[in-house]
Amino acid sequence: MEENTIPSGADDKTKPQEIETQQAGDQESSEQVESKENEVQESASEQIPDKVDEPIEVEAVEKRNEISKEINISELSIDALVDLLSNVTTRDDWFKNHKQIQSINSVFEEKFQADLEINKQSFIKEGGNEIDFYFKPEYKKKFDQIGYDYREKRRNHYKSQEATQKVNLEKKKAIIEEIKNLINIEQNINTIYNSFRALQESWYNTGPIPRADNQNIWETYKHHVERFYDFLHLNRELRDLDFKHNYEEKLKIIEQAEALQQVPDIVRASRDLNTLHQLWKNDLGPVAKEHSEDLWNRFQEASRVIQSKRQTYQKDMVGAMKENLEKKETLLKEMKSLTESPLDTHKAWQNAINKYNKLREDFKTIGYVPAKESKATWQEFRDIGREFMRLKNVFYKEQKKEYNQNIDGKKALIEKSKAIVESETWESRVQEMKDLQKEWRGVGFVPRKLDNKLWDEFSEVQKIFFDRLKTGFQHLSSEQEAMQKEKLAQIDKLKTFTFSSDIKVLKEEYNNFWDTWKAISRLDTGNQEKINYSFSNALLAGVKKVELDKDAKNEVLINLNTLILQGDSKRLQQELQTARTNVSTLKAELTQLENNLAFFSNSSSENPLFKNVEKQIKSCQNKIDKATEDHIRLKQIRNSQEKSAKKAAENVEQDNEESSEEN
Repeated sequence: MEENTIPSGADDKTKPQEIETQQAGDQESSEQVESKENEVQESASEQIPDKVDEPIEVEAVEKRNEISKEINISELSIDALVDLLSNVTTRDDWFKNHKQIQSINSVFEEKFQADLEINKQSFIKEGGNEIDFYFKPEYKKKFDQIGYDYREKRRNHYKSQEATQKVNLEKKKAIIEEIKNLINIEQNINTIYNSFRALQESWYNTGPIPRADNQNIWETYKHHVERFYDFLHLNRELRDLDFKHNYEEKLKIIEQAEALQQVPDIVRASRDLNTLHQLWKNDLGPVAKEHSEDLWNRFQEASRVIQSKRQTYQKDMVGAMKENLEKKETLLKEMKSLTESPLDTHKAWQNAINKYNKLREDFKTIGYVPAKESKATWQEFRDIGREFMRLKNVFYKEQKKEYNQNIDGKKALIEKSKAIVESETWESRVQEMKDLQKEWRGVGFVPRKLDNKLWDEFSEVQKIFFDRLKTGFQHLSSEQEAMQKEKLAQIDKLKTFTFSSDIKVLKEEYNNFWDTWKAISRLDTGNQEKINYSFSNALLAGVKKVELDKDAKNEVLINLNTLILQGDSKRLQQELQTARTNVSTLKAELTQLENNLAFFSNSSSENPLFKNVEKQIKSCQNKIDKATEDHIRLKQIRNSQEKSAKKAAENVEQDNEESSEEN
């Protein structure tokens, strides 16, 4: 059975359909063509060159599959995995290796977690605190960078593909317009026909277009081609030429279909066969009546071989789905066992949560199961999850009561420590302070974030106490008290002062305050640091109240902050640590957003969710740039501070040497 009347051409990559649906299509019988031959006014005198399809690269595909099978990814070392990822993502066929890249990522993460755990345990055994542990070796950084480059290249590929499809759509619309205009051209019929064949060739050589427009543009093209044939009234010579061309092209299609029988990848073979049926149905017209049935039977026979292999493959796939069901049932039993075991400690629950999360992720990675079992399996998965979370919430609700008691206990120890420091007899209460340290270690669990805050407060009081012992601390002398009163008066004055909104005057005002403060003699180290901190905060607060535009205020505050930090090394160190933490946090957030963007790799860039994630990435990158600038500025202040201290030390040493020489 022959299909439509449209002459042959190159592959118009239209949407593949199932093989069984390809046997029906638009058809123009040889009798319809015969009825037109007497209406032709001029005969064709030029030959139309045939298009030669490129052979299917079966050997190349087989070779790539063999290479992939030779590599057992799970046996590779971490460095080998990094090199393999770099190789796979930079090869010419990188876009076809997404599943292999996912496998490499999975194996690498497993090995990295094992390496991290080893280093973590080693760090703890050597006396390190678990909360201080940080581990990100060079191979991890390199692996993450390769992954980032790959995701960027993949996103760019999809964007480029979408743009190309839109360009192809406009090209095809232009071709249709030119075919429409051929009907009104007053030229030799052979010239018109050659122009038509050239337009057909351009149509088939134009790449894919957006799927949403595919069917509509094809129907429009087909309609105007049929109109052109009606206008042209092909004579017998021209029709025979078209029959010959269609015959040769259909032979090529049949040979390609027969070659697919040797392709080991049956899914790929079926997909390629669908494409060949699409070509046969939509892109080629009829052949001479005596060849029509033989060609179609031969093509059908080649198709039946591929269909049979596909059916066998699908039977094997049913077996694979049954294995997946067994794996999921095993995981569900393990997950359920976690809800049946009594857990009465925070550590036991943390271990259970980690195990549950791993089982949960393993469950999600297992492939399809038989359709009739799928709903029940997922329902059981959700029920177990709800029960596990309920038990966890009950445990931690009870734990919260105990935590509150522990928090109150630690706060009481802090107050006792402060009372000792402030007492007149503090020097004789060393053992009492040490006993408070032992009591602190005996207090039960407190959530880490709050525990860190309480510990900082407790350890600061302890530090002040033992620093006093080391430095021979004494209460302020009358002279020191006078200086302290003078400094406090300066702070009070600053708190009530109203700064000018003129930037030049404003800078002079806060510089005057700063110079006056520096001119007052220093207290002992501990008291001086505290009162400096109060003065700096009061100065910053006063300047912040001034009404200026955003950019001007930022510039003033940066200049003032630089001035303050140059004279306060402790405050500078704190701001440096905060800046480093801020940069790290923002970079982690950016990595998460980029991973989220990978889920949209097959989506249009017009997708609102895709646009929103891109907007968030841009915003996050801007924040990283600003945070990095702040960090660099603070490091420059520290470097300047260190140089000044070094120079001062050298001057003192030089003065000492000169004094020695004089003696």
